[in-house]
Amino acid sequence: MSPSPQSELVINGDYYTGQNSHRQSAELRPGGAGILLKTTTEERALAWQDLKISPRIGNTPRYLHLPDDGVFETTDNDGVDQLSRQCSGNGFARLVHRLERHLGLILIAVLVTAAVTGLTLTYGVPWASRVIAYTLPDTVAQTVGETALHSLDDTWFEPSTLSDGRQQALLNHFAPYLGQVGGQQLRVEFRDAPVIGANALALPDGTLVFTDDLVNLAEQDDELVAILAHEIGHIEYRHGMQGMVQSSLLFWVLVMMTGDLSAFSDPTIALPAFLMSMSYSRDMEQQADDYALQTMLSHNLNPMLFATIMARLTEEDISTQEHGESENNGYLLELVLSSHPISRERIARFREASESHFNAGN
Repeated sequence: MSPSPQSELVINGDYYTGQNSHRQSAELRPGGAGILLKTTTEERALAWQDLKISPRIGNTPRYLHLPDDGVFETTDNDGVDQLSRQCSGNGFARLVHRLERHLGLILIAVLVTAAVTGLTLTYGVPWASRVIAYTLPDTVAQTVGETALHSLDDTWFEPSTLSDGRQQALLNHFAPYLGQVGGQQLRVEFRDAPVIGANALALPDGTLVFTDDLVNLAEQDDELVAILAHEIGHIEYRHGMQGMVQSSLLFWVLVMMTGDLSAFSDPTIALPAFLMSMSYSRDMEQQADDYALQTMLSHNLNPMLFATIMARLTEEDISTQEHGESENNGYLLELVLSSHPISRERIARFREASESHFNAGN
C-alpha cells in the first residue's frame, strides 16, 4: 500500500497543554506550511520547527513536544514516522530508528561491545595503570603506604612478638639490601598476624612487612633475604601502585556501568579494594622473581634459598587446608594479601638457577 497523501494523514492521540494534567483527545495533521492540532475546544497552527518528535522505541507511545510545554501523545508510530519524514531535520532520528530495528547490526554491536570491553579490561586497564603508576609523584606512594599500614594495624596486624634482639639482628642482616628503590626508601617492619600466617608484603612507600610466622618458618636468615629481594622487586617496579590504580580504574568502570557513586564513600569497600591490589598478576610476580634472582646472584646467595622457603610455605598451605582452616576469614585474607603466590614453576626456576650457577662451580 502506498503512503497516504499529506492531506489524508491524521494522527489521533492525547494532548496535554502543559498547564495542568488534564488530558484532551486530539488529532494532528499536516496543514499548509505547518501542522494543525485540533482538540475538542480549539485548533492550533504550528510551524514544523516548533515540533520535536521523540525517537521510536519499539511500539511504545511517541511524544511530540509542542510550544508552551504542550505534549501530544500517540501510539500511532507509523503515522508519526510518516509525519517525521515530512519534517526537516529528522534524518538522524530516522537513521537511529532503522539501526535499532536491524537485528544483524544489533548482534554486531553486542559482539563489538563485548570485544572492546574485554580488550579494555585485559590490556587497556593494565597498560594505563602502569603508565599512571610511573607518573604519580612519590609523595602519593608514601601517603598510600602509610595509610595502608595504619589500616592493617587497626584490623589484622598486631605488634610483633619477636624479641627486640631478634628484630635488630634481622634488620642488621637486611641492611645491605635496604636503600632507595623505585623512588622510595626501604624499611622493614615486623608484625604478628595470626589471621594471615607466614607472609610478607611490600607497601608502595617502601615498607616491607614480615609476619612473625614467616620469620619463625625460616631455617636461616638468608631465606628471609630471598623473600626480601622478591618484595623489593615489587617496589622497584611499582607493582603496589599499579595494582591500586588498576583497582581504581576497574572500580570507575563499575561505577559508570551501574551509575552508583555511593560506594566510593564506603570504607568497607575502599580497604578491600586496596588489599586486592596487593595480589599481583603473573607478569608482576615474574618481574619480582627476576629482580630477586639477580639480587641473590649479585650478592653470591644461592637461589636454592628462595626455592627452599617457598617449598616450605607450600607445605604449610597444604597443611592448613587439610586441617580445615581454609574456610575461615584468615585464609581468605591470606589469599588476598599474598604477594608471593607459590607455584611449582617458580620453585623449579630457582632450583635450576642454583644448579647452573653454584653446582656447576660458577
